[in-house]
Amino acid sequence: MSDAATEIWDIIIVGAGPAGTSTALHLAQLAPDLLAKTLILEKERHPRPKLCGGGILPDGEVILRRLGLDLTEIPHVDVEWAHFDFSCPGLTMRAKDDMPYAFRVIQRDEFDAWLAEKARQRGCVIHENTSVQSLKVRREYVEVETNQGVYRGRVVVGADGSNSLVRRAIAPKSGPLPARLLEVYTTVKPESTPHRFSDSYFDFICIRDGVSGYVWDFPALVKGQPMRNRGVYDWNHIGRAGRKPLKQVLSEELQRHGQNPDDYPLAGHPIRWFDAQATFSAPRVILVGDAAGVDALYGEGISIALGYGKIAAETLRDAFQRGEFSFDGYRQRVLSDPLGIALRRRTFFSHIIYHITSPALQRLIWCRLGRIVKWLVQTFLIGWAER
Repeated sequence: MSDAATEIWDIIIVGAGPAGTSTALHLAQLAPDLLAKTLILEKERHPRPKLCGGGILPDGEVILRRLGLDLTEIPHVDVEWAHFDFSCPGLTMRAKDDMPYAFRVIQRDEFDAWLAEKARQRGCVIHENTSVQSLKVRREYVEVETNQGVYRGRVVVGADGSNSLVRRAIAPKSGPLPARLLEVYTTVKPESTPHRFSDSYFDFICIRDGVSGYVWDFPALVKGQPMRNRGVYDWNHIGRAGRKPLKQVLSEELQRHGQNPDDYPLAGHPIRWFDAQATFSAPRVILVGDAAGVDALYGEGISIALGYGKIAAETLRDAFQRGEFSFDGYRQRVLSDPLGIALRRRTFFSHIIYHITSPALQRLIWCRLGRIVKWLVQTFLIGWAER
């Protein structure tokens, strides 16, 4: 295979999703000289389809604003209230009591393309339709073999998602099994559901079916048309004895809200959740976003990916200033950052919440202890971007 480039890039970022482009955008702020020698490799071409509920908490907007970006430039839905239920109406809250919305929902094809264009405008080079096939760490650089040829970079950033090839190259057996999602977009049928279009719903009722997670219902705007994004999240897809298949759980949820499951194709994907003991780096390689691990409790990924970009850019800037690329301190940098602290807490709480299999106790948590849960969430689990 011929070389795709004779030069050695300072940084090669694998993946042009939120984690990869956030890393580039933060480099533009912190180390513009490095950005000039940074290349992003993206296996598809923007805008490309991407499975995702599309929720962005205010933490993500804080990061975007600090980058000089305004999320409202692209189509979105403001979610008025977030409901956390266990079959009965439970906790209703927003990330901040003084905000007019709980969070926003975007379409990932539009959001990712918008972010990639912002990175291009600030000087980043992106090679699309370039699929990474293997990674080899050499003494002075990393060799990245792709369908377009071989690239070389002094450092590689793995931003290529939960099934990260970069992660497998440096840690083939590292970390917990990923969570699983099934999701679908449906039409809006207000006459068939008690759910308000402006609100989002997280219902933990599927825990009684052996699924360690929840079913969700978000408002969405797909090509200008109001839709609902519905799905099921399973934190531990190995599951318990008697666990219902996720497809059955989601089909029953659709029927409960007046939808025919046969009318819609279901799509699934993994989410690698955050484990403080997992591998985050190797000599000349660091991981960000889903490749490193995101929220175990709810599967939140977009805001988390944006936050990883800042940590990665700071790490890369310091490494090039020192001329030392072992990245031995990257794990501690992630763990001590407010993002890493929030992720560790979410993993801790996921082990508690999803091991409570008693419907009575789950109903007590979501339908009777709402004020305590709200305080815990607002105090310890969100708001990390402003700390």
